[in-house]
Amino acid sequence: MESVRPEAGEIVHPLELGRASFKRRGWSDACRHLLEADANAPLEAKDLETLATAAYLASRDAESEAAWNRAHQAHLERGDREAAAGCALWLAFGLFHRGAAAPGGGWIARAGRLLEEAGHDSVIRGYLLVFDAIRRIDTGDLPGAHATFQQAFEIAQRFGDRDLAGLAGHGRGRALIRQGRVADGMTLLDEAMVSVVADEVSPVLAGDIYCSVLEACREVFDWRRAREWTASLTQWCGSQPDLVRYRGECLIYRAEILQLQGDWPEALRDAQQACERLASAPGQPALGAAFYRVGEIHRLCGEFSRADDAYRQAAQSGRR
Repeated sequence: MESVRPEAGEIVHPLELGRASFKRRGWSDACRHLLEADANAPLEAKDLETLATAAYLASRDAESEAAWNRAHQAHLERGDREAAAGCALWLAFGLFHRGAAAPGGGWIARAGRLLEEAGHDSVIRGYLLVFDAIRRIDTGDLPGAHATFQQAFEIAQRFGDRDLAGLAGHGRGRALIRQGRVADGMTLLDEAMVSVVADEVSPVLAGDIYCSVLEACREVFDWRRAREWTASLTQWCGSQPDLVRYRGECLIYRAEILQLQGDWPEALRDAQQACERLASAPGQPALGAAFYRVGEIHRLCGEFSRADDAYRQAAQSGRR
């Protein structure tokens, strides 16, 4: 089936429309057109990867996971273990973000095995090192995490991969901050954010780095930086009307900054909007934080009954 482009009166295949929508960052349109094309004839592996990425950014997690899985299988059938390992890695990325640690760990293990079987150097090894470094942070091995992020950063430089460089560079910064080297760590975070603002990092990782940097600012109470990077995140989200993922997190950060500035009515509006956005896409880990922020603002306003209700919803949504 073909689609008609009304403004030109020409007939365009949905696959081409999907690719074009992806390039202009119209994530929902890209999903719609690519799914239509896939219904007509199964997509090739690269187009499946495009569909998986667009679906992830539109918070259509089931469709994203299915597309990554099919792309993974397609690469395996062609004997391309490195490409299959890359799909496994991004599958794991999405699963970890939804709190599915066990399945995510399984896909990471598969990616590592496939890379070993491929038998040659690959930038994907750097991404696997990032996952290992995050695990080390979670277990308290901060020097080991920093060293592992450094290895990943060196791989990024060797392959000229800006995504990996931004991810590993900001990871080094967070590891240093956790070790008490706040000034050095913040310098690395600012450097990583320069590449994000310059649009050198893909949208999937740009949103992740934004959120991580804002978490780091909160850890050390650097509210000036948090305010500046929150404004930048708001602008970044606003430049992509179809973006669903990260928009809820952006509203939570804005609400916190507005609350600290004393603008409680505006902070409450942002926090409530974050709840609505995050609740519309099932399984969003940040939903609990959104309800918690609503509760905090009601508490400050003396609306204790409403605050109690919001805290209860936060607890039910996974916020301790």
